[in-house]
Amino acid sequence: MATKTYLLQPEKKVIKQGYLMTDENGETVYEAKVLKQPLIGAMQVEFINRLTGVSSQHKIGQTVTSQTFTGGLSDMFSVKSHFKYDGEKIWDYLHGLGIRINSALSGNKIGMTYEVSLKGSPLAKIASSTPKGKSIITTSFFYDVTCDEADLDLAFLVAYSIARTDQTFYS
Repeated sequence: MATKTYLLQPEKKVIKQGYLMTDENGETVYEAKVLKQPLIGAMQVEFINRLTGVSSQHKIGQTVTSQTFTGGLSDMFSVKSHFKYDGEKIWDYLHGLGIRINSALSGNKIGMTYEVSLKGSPLAKIASSTPKGKSIITTSFFYDVTCDEADLDLAFLVAYSIARTDQTFYS
């Protein structure tokens, strides 16, 4: 199956904001659609693969971020951020599936690049993106996701998780 690059972006809605993944023609191929967003507790989010027609609903908690200060230069990299996915921390869930993420600063532009593997095999490459008409300030909300179509479900979940959290470096 051919590898393609998709664009992950937030929906334009302010309330009940989900995420969309579009192909090179701007067609939505994947969506995280917020169904219920209570004031307290987890959101109900439907993950929809528009290519296969398969969807599933999950409870997504609020993003929790903590920063550890030890007094050294590495403090700026000591941020931990997660949300709960059906009651389990998202990084624990993905790790349990065999997902590993190596992150690095992008070489030729502002942003990050994430190499994602599944049980030791390459799964996807996720990189900060600045779409036409958007400023560099918004790059933390847009990501290019390169993967095989067969890996779209897991690649979307990883990209969605990176976009929703404040953690920059993963391992």
